Amino acid sequence: MQPSKHYLTTLPALALCLTLAFMGGSSVAQAADKAPSASSEARQGKVKPADTANLVSHLRRVITDETNDTPPRILNAFVAKYQQRALDAGIDDLDRQSQYVVLALYTSGKAMEQPQFVALMKNPPASVDAFYDALHALPNTVWEAGPPLWEAYAAK
Repeated sequence: MQPSKHYLTTLPALALCLTLAFMGGSSVAQAADKAPSASSEARQGKVKPADTANLVSHLRRVITDETNDTPPRILNAFVAKYQQRALDAGIDDLDRQSQYVVLALYTSGKAMEQPQFVALMKNPPASVDAFYDALHALPNTVWEAGPPLWEAYAAK
């Protein structure tokens, strides 16, 4: 017996939901992972390589199999790009950047082009919990906008 088509289309959204829930429940801002919040000056600058290394390290712990399926060069460049986009949108803490980048990873960045996500990012919630809730309120079309990065890379 095969799973229903509805089940197959919501499985990626469920995986992302569980990943974000894990990240929301176990804050990234623990002593070893805590990155200082960016000042208004830093928001206008570039993400520092150390900040990207912290984020990649955290993602490797949270979504180990997925990040292991992506070559380090590809993963690091992708994370740096979307971490910078998050910073440009005013998301200056590692917790919300992690949630932002996980959504990007699970959709090869295609979620960030969806009108609902663009509207959310015009005024992103400042708290980790509110940002988490806002991501979960996005429709499945956003969550399923593209293939996960590791699948898109494997297809090439």
